[in-house]
Amino acid sequence: MPLACAALALLAASAAPAPSRDELARLAGRVDLLSKQVELGKGKEFYLLLDPAGGSLRLMYRGALLQQYKVEGLEVGVPRVAYRPRAAAGGWEGRVWGDGTLDPPRALDRVEMQAPAPTPEGQEVDVEVPPTPEEKYPVPSRYHIRFDGGLSIEVRPPGTDGDRGFWQRMSERIAAWWADARSATAAEPTDTVRLHVVMSKQDADSLYRALPPATKLLVLPPEP
Repeated sequence: MPLACAALALLAASAAPAPSRDELARLAGRVDLLSKQVELGKGKEFYLLLDPAGGSLRLMYRGALLQQYKVEGLEVGVPRVAYRPRAAAGGWEGRVWGDGTLDPPRALDRVEMQAPAPTPEGQEVDVEVPPTPEEKYPVPSRYHIRFDGGLSIEVRPPGTDGDRGFWQRMSERIAAWWADARSATAAEPTDTVRLHVVMSKQDADSLYRALPPATKLLVLPPEP
């Protein structure tokens, strides 16, 4: 009886269809993506996991979740000259991007407290109250996280222009357009791929204040 069962199992295995090339490619892609996440978790650098399909941007360290932000939308852009793209928009998913830095940069994270001068016993001492994060790190209405290799994340929360005057909004838009135009027409554009991530102002402010220097990025491709 055991020999008959073994023979039936071998017959069933031989009759099973072989996986297609597409299935093998999909499995190889999943293995490669998981191996990159494992390597990021083993490293000593902070890293971001951007999951457009799942609508999340996660700040990670050694495989541990430090902060998660809700992504409400994602747009992909490339430099254009005379309405023609200068670079291909593919190849940015499933790749590890390194050395992410804020633009404009955040203020230094150092606070120096001066000890108050001695006072007579029983007299109250005036102690300077440190500024709150909102006071110390004002967040611009538009900022980037630029990575080596030419990818950048642009964060511009919707509705952030409402608290500024008309001329200030126009001035900022013209300055942003001029900076983008100069970069696109340069011999080597600053951004070869730009991801415009839409998130709430609260999450955008938190990301700007919390992002460590030299952060890595991995964009998770959608499931096939």
